[in-house]
Amino acid sequence: MSASAKPDVRARVEGLVPLVGAYLLLATIYAWQAWRRETPTIFSDELETTQISRAIADTGEPARRGDPYGFTSLVPWLTAPFWWLDPVANAYEAIKTFQAFVMATAIFPAYLLARRVVSPGWAYFAAVATIAAPALSYAPILVEEPWAYPAATLALWLTVRAVDEPGRWSIGLALGACIAAVLLRSQLAALLGTLAIGLIALGWRSSAMRRWRATWSAWDRVGAAVLGVGAVITVVAFLGHRSQEWEVATTLWKGRMVEYGSWAGGAFAIGIGMLPAIALLAVLAVPRVERERTGVRALVTVSAGAVVSFGWYAAIKGAYLSTTFSSLIVERNLVYLAPLAFVATAYLLERAAAPIWAVLVAGAAVLGLVVWVPVDRGLDNFPYYEAHGLAILALANREWSWPLGRVENVVQLLTLVCIVLLLLAGTRLRRRAASIAGPAAVVLAVALVGWNLTAEVYASIGEHDFSARVEKNIPKPNDWVDRAAGDGSVVVLGQRMNDNPLGVPSTEFWNRSIAKVWSVDGTGPGPGHTLTPDLEDIDGTLWPDPGTDFVLAANGVEVVGEQVATNPDANAALVRLDGPIRLRANQTGIAADGWVVGDAGDESVPARAAYNRFDVSGSGTGNAVVTLSRETFCPEDVRLPGVARVRIGELGRGADKQPAIARETGSEIVYVPGCAVRTVVLPTPDGPWRAEVAIDTFVPAAIDPGSGSERRALGARVSFDVAPR
Repeated sequence: MSASAKPDVRARVEGLVPLVGAYLLLATIYAWQAWRRETPTIFSDELETTQISRAIADTGEPARRGDPYGFTSLVPWLTAPFWWLDPVANAYEAIKTFQAFVMATAIFPAYLLARRVVSPGWAYFAAVATIAAPALSYAPILVEEPWAYPAATLALWLTVRAVDEPGRWSIGLALGACIAAVLLRSQLAALLGTLAIGLIALGWRSSAMRRWRATWSAWDRVGAAVLGVGAVITVVAFLGHRSQEWEVATTLWKGRMVEYGSWAGGAFAIGIGMLPAIALLAVLAVPRVERERTGVRALVTVSAGAVVSFGWYAAIKGAYLSTTFSSLIVERNLVYLAPLAFVATAYLLERAAAPIWAVLVAGAAVLGLVVWVPVDRGLDNFPYYEAHGLAILALANREWSWPLGRVENVVQLLTLVCIVLLLLAGTRLRRRAASIAGPAAVVLAVALVGWNLTAEVYASIGEHDFSARVEKNIPKPNDWVDRAAGDGSVVVLGQRMNDNPLGVPSTEFWNRSIAKVWSVDGTGPGPGHTLTPDLEDIDGTLWPDPGTDFVLAANGVEVVGEQVATNPDANAALVRLDGPIRLRANQTGIAADGWVVGDAGDESVPARAAYNRFDVSGSGTGNAVVTLSRETFCPEDVRLPGVARVRIGELGRGADKQPAIARETGSEIVYVPGCAVRTVVLPTPDGPWRAEVAIDTFVPAAIDPGSGSERRALGARVSFDVAPR
């Protein structure tokens, strides 16, 4: 190395010191946030990632609850080695902490991306802002985002580089980075669309293409436009056949695509401080003289492709989910645009290159998105996992007691202020106040980093608080099943498992010995295969044999066998198996609060509950005592529908291979008024027996609006007992 080259290398190394320092500082903060997250809460996503990752660690093959599962992402493979750690708490802490440092590595490709168009100082701003964004609050969550975010940033940098300096290696690296990102998170196929748009634009402006286009007649241009439209239609049709989400959204729900895509865009803009979103759109219209500068045309082209690709994906995702799951603000799918938004901001604040009209148009578009987004969802459902960008508005609502109207008015006003600030700092108007424009732009950049970091911190606080509430309700110790089962495997067998949507997934996460989750009433939660076993024999024997060492009988399911451990907080007992599961008794149809619940949409259908007694040794026979209570609902001068029919009979195996009354031996019809209790006593058969209740329902909120928000169709609080004759 020559003497003249040594100072240059040294200067470059010294220039990286602030970048590495910022990385270590912010990554350490995120690691601390990860440490504070006490348990997973995003089910089924976090549990599915864990299931697959544990299976890879144990067997080398992806699986969910023992069933082979195809490739979903590289993330479970990357986290699998951590599951070699014991106990679960150690593995969980290691993954969370590592992911915090992984996600923060986005600072490095973001810096390299920014350096293609701005000076080192402004590149520092863009890089730091990239990892100060609200998206970093996903770092401790066991999903794909912590790995996908830096991968997407790397792919965007290499794509800009390939478009700016096209060549075999640069394009190959960009394509490889995009494919790697897709393997981490399939949604990042939008990066391939971004790269394709960039390469098409590059080819369109190549010298050979220019010479050919110079020979075109007017009709040639019309024909080219028609071919272009046809090509777009062909691509859309092809992708529609390959993706159900794409087909459903683009053919049936185009209006919803606009609506949900706009919601996502509005939440994204709010999260990053509005001005970077305006800059991302305004940079697309920088003058031709600016585009001739190194890297600028590539930045504009890739930014345009990314906005189209990611925006289109978010619109499809939101529209599809609204038909199959829920109406969501899917801002989480746009966070990968943040590096480009901050680079565009840095470029405009340094160069003041945006046309005034472009800032006004972009500002109007962002203002429209901000006005359109349903802010109340982010406030009422905080922490709103799908849109952490709204966390900063939740801060104003929850910490400063701002009502919804004030929050909406202030964020809209701030958007207008951002338009004015970008006009003054990012256009030729800046030249009229050149002496203060530079320092003012720096202050603005610092304020944007502060806004983003505030949103990230408050989103993280929300996720921590939610996690703490969930953890408080997990039966203690969290890994009590693992401790009792040792090296054995466990199948969960329960009922009413949907009463606590986080209960079973949390127990499964913290106890890696749980291999299967079954239910006797079809309420077993995913992800993964959940089975309602068949009744093989009226003595309670179930089929198939789970092939595990233990069964965790939960929520009132009683199993014949040696009880190894019990946990009253979990309402569960761990029973050792020496063959198929054999039930002693179970009940179905009764919610956690004791009510039998019917169909709120059709009150003419009675609510139903049943009790099955398979093992009649000891006190299993005598008199079945069925209690029906409406003591807690006492409307004045209202006669509630409440005719109940109670049946009892010999237990048999129904056509659905589930317990049923084979021969009725007794029944009684009774009316249960409000504020009253009725008891029915019927003699049991001498062998296995079953009792059933069918009762008319009422909806409390419809009968007595002052009773609260109870909108379930309630029958009665039902309990079954056995008394001696």
